[in-house]
Amino acid sequence: MDTGIVGGSGYGGGELLRLLAGHPTLKVRTVAAGSRAGEDLSTVFPHLNTSGTLAPSTPEALEGCDLVFLATPHAVSMALAAPLRDAGATVVDLSGAFRLPAEVFERWYGMDHTAPELTPAVYGLPELNRDAIAGAGLVAGPGCYPTATLLGLKPLAGLVDPASLTIVGMSGSSGAGRGLRDNLHVSHATANTAAYGAPTHRHTPEIEQQWSVLTGADHPVSFTPHLVPQVRGMVVTLNAQLLDATAPEAVPAAFHDAYDTEPFVTVVDGWPESTHVVGANTAHVGAAVDPRTGRVTVSCAIDNLTKGAAGQAVQAANVALGLPETAGLPTMAVYP
Repeated sequence: MDTGIVGGSGYGGGELLRLLAGHPTLKVRTVAAGSRAGEDLSTVFPHLNTSGTLAPSTPEALEGCDLVFLATPHAVSMALAAPLRDAGATVVDLSGAFRLPAEVFERWYGMDHTAPELTPAVYGLPELNRDAIAGAGLVAGPGCYPTATLLGLKPLAGLVDPASLTIVGMSGSSGAGRGLRDNLHVSHATANTAAYGAPTHRHTPEIEQQWSVLTGADHPVSFTPHLVPQVRGMVVTLNAQLLDATAPEAVPAAFHDAYDTEPFVTVVDGWPESTHVVGANTAHVGAAVDPRTGRVTVSCAIDNLTKGAAGQAVQAANVALGLPETAGLPTMAVYP
């Protein structure tokens, strides 16, 4: 199946290229980029041991592609999604352009939405939304923080007070993309940890939207992300008050019921660690109840570039196209 990647010079695009190189069905036909169009892939990503010239990010350059991944800024995704769909391609978008209703997007992202008729698209977290993804023509890939958060939250729906939720996220610097910023310089980021974006981080409404789907009611959440001194990987830890009717033993049972048959989610004893998921499309989840306070703590570790972005996009594409969900996706991490 002929496949296109737009945003092929960024971290998400590079990860897509790495994963699709081993996919049995999806074959990369066109790799497009913005400012780096015309460059050779061997220069942009020497680690991939591949070559080819980056095309411009236009619908014409992607003609003939059955599937297109948009690993692009929000505005570029808005401009390309409709013409690609009109040309018959299945589109999986890694940006935030189609995760939210247009008016919510505009409020949180501070920019006009130029394709409101496409919002919200089918939410591309298979563990929550597999049936809706199947056959979808436009899939909105979740953000990395919402992915880890929602995998931790799914088993808790109905067991906790949904208004009591607090979330703390920790991510490596690759989550900010390939662009340069002062706080990402080695001299600053090395041995430094800092909160950022709270209380208005753009992933907050995405978490709230899906938490409301899980609980059946709208509830605001408190979310505080942190930048930690590592390149890849993230851990999200959340805490909530158990309902009076929830027995402590119901919590581990709920996690095993939710995930023991999932190919990419593992319920671990103890607490997940980010180094155990690097390079894999896996999520490790751990939970514990504090009988003293009646609260539950859940932690989830993912690779922000794999299960949090490109790997999840491939997983969603597999589901959308009726392919084996695990095709082309590693479950073994790179360690150490």
